[in-house]
Amino acid sequence: MREEEIEKLRGLVRDCVSKHLYSSAIFFANEVAALTNDPADVYMQAQALFLGRHYRRPFHLLNSSKIVLRDLRFRYLAAKCLISSAICFLRGKAYEALGNCAQARLCKATNLDGTFAPAWIGYGNAFAAQEEGDQAMLGYRTAACLFPGCHLPTLYIGMEYMRTHSFKLAEQFFMQAKTICPSDPLVYNELGVVAYHMKDVWFT
Repeated sequence: MREEEIEKLRGLVRDCVSKHLYSSAIFFANEVAALTNDPADVYMQAQALFLGRHYRRPFHLLNSSKIVLRDLRFRYLAAKCLISSAICFLRGKAYEALGNCAQARLCKATNLDGTFAPAWIGYGNAFAAQEEGDQAMLGYRTAACLFPGCHLPTLYIGMEYMRTHSFKLAEQFFMQAKTICPSDPLVYNELGVVAYHMKDVWFT
């Protein structure tokens, strides 16, 4: 397809978004992204999906692109997908508690389901890889608050503290992770690493 025709499709996406015709915007955006695989078109596709209240697919689209590590727009939209999904998840729990099963099912259909906690951790890892500690901690702490029975967010908080040489704090979080899940060998590995570093600190 010629560039002029692709540009016309992009114009259709923008026109549909401006008129809040999100299903049509998604349709045309999918076509454009499939034809070009251009990061800007992938972003436009993810944005159309987000506006249409589809949170799982745009999140995975953005995260599967390596540009998410370099482009702030990609990270920001991925974060918005997670936050919107979190709101949906909590709303679903509230409807469930009130006995409104139909609304609870609707909310569950739009959130990130079982990938929700790993998604927040992945969001934190993306920032940790760029040494953006505050944003990484935001991802890990959000996962810890939403899933208090899951030891992984606590473990990754400890890892982030260890990366910044806050070994005592790291040890505290590793011990918490051990209390939640005493069978995970990764917890013991991290405890061993932090113990080694703390021994070096004590003897220098």
